[in-house]
Amino acid sequence: MRVTIPQLEAFYWTAQLGSALRAAAHLHISQPTISLRLKELAEAIGTPLLERTARGLRPTPEGRALLPRASAVIGEVTAMLGQAPIADVAGVIRVGLADGFAVTCLPPLLRALEADFPALRPEWVVTTSYMLEAALLMSTLDVAVMLNPIGDEQLAMQPLGSQPTTWAIPACWDIDATLTPAALAPRPVISNPPPSAMHRQIAGWFATAGLTPERLSICTSVPLIGELVAGGIGAGLLPRQMAERYAIGGDVRIMEASPPLENGRLFIGRRVGIADARIDAVAATLVRLLNSIGYLG
Repeated sequence: MRVTIPQLEAFYWTAQLGSALRAAAHLHISQPTISLRLKELAEAIGTPLLERTARGLRPTPEGRALLPRASAVIGEVTAMLGQAPIADVAGVIRVGLADGFAVTCLPPLLRALEADFPALRPEWVVTTSYMLEAALLMSTLDVAVMLNPIGDEQLAMQPLGSQPTTWAIPACWDIDATLTPAALAPRPVISNPPPSAMHRQIAGWFATAGLTPERLSICTSVPLIGELVAGGIGAGLLPRQMAERYAIGGDVRIMEASPPLENGRLFIGRRVGIADARIDAVAATLVRLLNSIGYLG
């Protein structure tokens, strides 16, 4: 049995929209026709391509592998016919954000994606960059914005620019205007766990003076670290725009550091070899947004 373009269209839009009924409405055909084409495609490929979950139809592992190839075929056919490209993007996409980045950038990113691609349905995961990188490798995320990722040959990384980073300390601390490793080493410091980008950056800064922080506490949440600094518990290494929001309230001081801190490096990550219009859409909107709000250093 041969594979046809209508079968690939039925599969692509059902996978994107999570429902055969919504795919039928999008393609202006009946649901039984969609279901028949999906059945014929699965038989031609020789494996189930979709599975039912509590949130609708989702691609199986074999379906996820087929999805970018189906997208490419349909896109080429559409381009030959001179029609609007398939990237009138729609459907679910799983997006990961480093949590310190998300504090400032997720609200405007939500608004920008809604304006640019109203049929796109992002599902957000906010955690440390290390966890996001692992999720991309396991294919539980489609795309992620990460800070100082470790890197893997299975992942393609698109550089975005630098995220300005600063030491933030409780305003009640009596400490000089310029912060040094020697001055901070005896005091409480709060960090994400190793091997997170934050932990590596903190360890590297103290190592310039041959020191390690003597009272290091571990917290998995960057926003909670900000709250702990504002509560007088300890110092934290925070994205500068996030730290500035706490400093306005008078509970936090933003410190100059000696030696200077290296800014974090932001990347958009995806698996190598995945051509997906949804990922391209998120990346394009994100780059435009970051430039417009002046987030990058």
